[in-house]
Amino acid sequence: MDENAQNEPSLLRDLFNNPEDGTFLAWLADRGLWAILIAVGALITWYIVRRYIRRQLLSAIHNVEGDDGELTDQQIAVRGANRLIATVIPGIVIGTAAVIGAMVVLGNDVDPALEFFSDLGTDAARWLFTSGVRIVAVLVLGWVGIRLARRFIPPLMMRVIRDSRDAADAAEASRKRAETLGAVFVAAANVIIVIIMVFTVLTEIGVPIGPVLGGVGIAGIAVGFGAQHLVRDVITGTLILLENQYRQGDVVQIAGIAGMVESINLRRTVLRDLDGKVHTIPHGEISTTSNFTKYWSRIVLDVGVAYKENMERVFRILNELGEELANHPELGLKVIDPPKVLRLNNFGASELTIRMLGVCKPLTQWELTGWLRLRIKERFDEEGIEIPFPHQTVYWGVDQPPLAAARPAIAESGGEAAGEVEPEVEDEVTADDFADPTKLTPEQREAMLAEMALAAQAAQEQLRRDLNAETRLPSEQD
Repeated sequence: MDENAQNEPSLLRDLFNNPEDGTFLAWLADRGLWAILIAVGALITWYIVRRYIRRQLLSAIHNVEGDDGELTDQQIAVRGANRLIATVIPGIVIGTAAVIGAMVVLGNDVDPALEFFSDLGTDAARWLFTSGVRIVAVLVLGWVGIRLARRFIPPLMMRVIRDSRDAADAAEASRKRAETLGAVFVAAANVIIVIIMVFTVLTEIGVPIGPVLGGVGIAGIAVGFGAQHLVRDVITGTLILLENQYRQGDVVQIAGIAGMVESINLRRTVLRDLDGKVHTIPHGEISTTSNFTKYWSRIVLDVGVAYKENMERVFRILNELGEELANHPELGLKVIDPPKVLRLNNFGASELTIRMLGVCKPLTQWELTGWLRLRIKERFDEEGIEIPFPHQTVYWGVDQPPLAAARPAIAESGGEAAGEVEPEVEDEVTADDFADPTKLTPEQREAMLAEMALAAQAAQEQLRRDLNAETRLPSEQD
């Protein structure tokens, strides 16, 4: 406004009783009141826009709220953008417009600012229709790729895992394996897509990506050297889950340790053995996997009998016991193929070994084998079939003088008739002294040991004389 316009009568000057020029009331009537009204209007507009945007954001948060009350990923993202979208951006836009309007009212030259925003808008429009379009296309394609990976990779993993051979797998176990592998491949796909998007955007905005690629390569080499065992564990764990070598609940032997699988992830397997000890095994240490409970289990039982037994009779009894197990009201539900005699497996030192084989449900072979051993023992006792066991018989030698404790028994059983007349020995230890061995005195114990030593020495001398008599020449005997 020029000075002529300021001196012209106006409604505001009349409202302030036509104040003199240069006073605060004159400035307020000419310019200040309009600037204050613009600032207040900007604040009211910003508050209304902020309330509206926040209401829309809260509605979005309510729509993506989880069933269990926990924050979902979408909810966290919307809440994180709440302050930026509802407060900062509207404040910048409305504040800039209010400042320019106030400067115009106050008579300041805003042409440079308007030219700046005009040039900025022109450059932005030119960039938007060239590089901006390509960047937006890259971002949209990346977003679509991430959405497609999240949608199609988990069902594909489920289809790969639950093939025809996996029909016996539990639905819950298969679902967990599919979720684990699906999360791994989705994360890998997301990382690749994001890296491509970042480098493409940097190229479009003029940032040289050569140094960036060089730095990433050096960092990748350093990480590779430092985490080579971790990478090996993860790759091996992915193959184990993908090939379904074993799952949670199986009894396996890996890295020389046998036990039940308590948990498994991409890096390690946790086993608990029969003693209750927990073993954590990194997948990189696994070279051979033995699964005792995949799909079905085998009953293997070796039964030893004496050589004198009739094999046809023993085979018939063992097959009957296998059928009895299959017809058991409880254990029979765990039997797939009843145990039967496979063959006469081995000629042992004191026994004939018979092998029985059967098929049962996983994790039941040890219970069924224990029950079968018990019934075999009971049935063999009923049928009089001998189960050999190692034992020894000790002979004291020929014509050995009996111990003092055994002499009365020999005399009562007719030892004198057999020519076993023992001379009377004075002051010897009698059998009555050994009626209760726990009450022996040290003198009696020493006497008994001394007599045993004398008896052994007499037996050795007698055996030596017999050998000399057998090997003596005829001329010497004459």
